[in-house]
Amino acid sequence: MKKQVRAFLVFVAGLATLGLANCGTYNCATDDGLSFSGSTCTSTSPNGISSGGGTSGSSGAAFVFAVDTGASAGSSNGTIDGYELNTSASTFAAISGYTAPTIPASDGGIGMVVAQKQFLYAGFGLAKQIYGWTIDSTTGGLTAISGSPYSASFLNSFGGQVAQAQMITNPAGTLLFISLPLVNEIYAYQIGSGGALTPVAGAPFSVPFGPVNMATDGAGKFLYVVDGDYTTHTGSEIAAYSIGSTGALKAVSGSPFAFPMWQVQGEPTGKFLIGTSGNSNVSGFSGTDDDNLYVFSISGTGAITPVSGSPFATVYSPFSIAVSPNSGGDLIYSFSLSESSGQTSFNALEGYTISSSGTLTAVSGSPFANLGNGSSGSWGQFDQSGALLFVYGEFITNPSTDTFVIQISPFNVPTGGVLTTAGSTADLATVGFWAATDSQ
Repeated sequence: MKKQVRAFLVFVAGLATLGLANCGTYNCATDDGLSFSGSTCTSTSPNGISSGGGTSGSSGAAFVFAVDTGASAGSSNGTIDGYELNTSASTFAAISGYTAPTIPASDGGIGMVVAQKQFLYAGFGLAKQIYGWTIDSTTGGLTAISGSPYSASFLNSFGGQVAQAQMITNPAGTLLFISLPLVNEIYAYQIGSGGALTPVAGAPFSVPFGPVNMATDGAGKFLYVVDGDYTTHTGSEIAAYSIGSTGALKAVSGSPFAFPMWQVQGEPTGKFLIGTSGNSNVSGFSGTDDDNLYVFSISGTGAITPVSGSPFATVYSPFSIAVSPNSGGDLIYSFSLSESSGQTSFNALEGYTISSSGTLTAVSGSPFANLGNGSSGSWGQFDQSGALLFVYGEFITNPSTDTFVIQISPFNVPTGGVLTTAGSTADLATVGFWAATDSQ
C-alpha cells in the first residue's frame, strides 16, 4: 500500500499521537500504519456541527488552522499554522504576517474546534493540555485565552487512539465535549464570554462503552456518542444524552441504541441524525463495502429510529461525512477511498440533499469528478456559514520515493450543492488536526 494511503488511514481512521519514546498503552505501527517523527507508535484508527449563516456563498475571507507538529523542520516545538481563503482573489494560502503560536512538538493532537467563530481550541494528549486562542476576525491572528493552556490530565485516557470527532462543541459554541475511550467517560466544559473554559458540574459523565465519535443534533439538545472500534473502523451502538442548560448530560430513555455507526452528524433542523457505518474493504479493516448512508429521526426525547427508506444507496462506501451546519442547509457530502486504483487514491466526493422527511437524493453532478485532487480527499469540514467546504487529502507525488503532499482545498457550496472551486489548494506542513471558520 502506498505511503499516501497509509498516512490517510492512520489520520482519518484514527489520528496518530506523535513522537512517543515507547509504545506503552499505545498501539504500535503495522503494515497499514505510519510512523511519525521517528516513533514506531501510532493509532489504529479520525467535529461536531456548527451553526449560523446563509447558503449563497461567502464574499469575505475564511480561515483554516492546522496543527504543525514541527517534524518536517526538525523543530523542538510545534505550531498552529494559519491559512486564509480570499474568495474574491480565489486564493488560499498562508496568512500574511501571521505569527504561529507554539504548541507541544511531535503531537498531532486529539482534536481541534472553533466556537462562536471567535475561539479556537486544540487538545494534546501527550502534554495533557487544552490550548485556547481568540481569533482576530480581520487578520486571523491568534491570541492565547486567559488561563490557556488548561491542564487536562484526563487526556491520557485516549491511549493513542483518536478519531475525527472526539472533541466537539454544541452548535451555539458554548459547550466543549471530549470523549475518553479508555475510561468510558465524556468530559464537558462551559465556554465563557472570553473563551475561558470551566468544567461542567458533574463531569466527567459515564458512558456504557468506550466512546469515540460524537455529534449533537442541530438544536444542541442532545449529544450522540458512537461505540467505535478503531481496529475495524466500525461501530456497534449509539448512546444518546440530553444536554442540560449547564452542559450536564443525562442518558436518554432506551439508550444506547443498537445501530452500528462509525460516525454520525446532526443537521440544522434538529430532526435527523446522518451516519456512516465506516465499513469499507478499501480501508483494510473489514471485508465488505457498505455503499450506504443512514438517516435517523430524532424524537422529542432524543431517541433515534431509522427514517423510511434508510439506508440510502451511495456510489462509493462513505468513509467519513460532512453535513451542512446552517439554518437553511440540507446538504451532506461523503468521502471515500478508491478500490479500483489499488488503494492509492480517493474517490470523487459525493453530495446529497436531505428532504423534510429525511430522504436523501444525490446532488446534480455527484460524484464530483471534475474538481481536481481537492474534490477527492478524505475528510471535509464546512465553515459556520455553510457556504464553504474545505477538503483534506494526501496525494502521492513520487511513487518511487513514496513522496506525498498533505493539502486542503476550498469549495463554494451554493444553493443546490453543486460545488465549485473557491481558491487554490494549500499544502500543510505535517499531519495533524485542523479546523475551518468564516470571518465574522
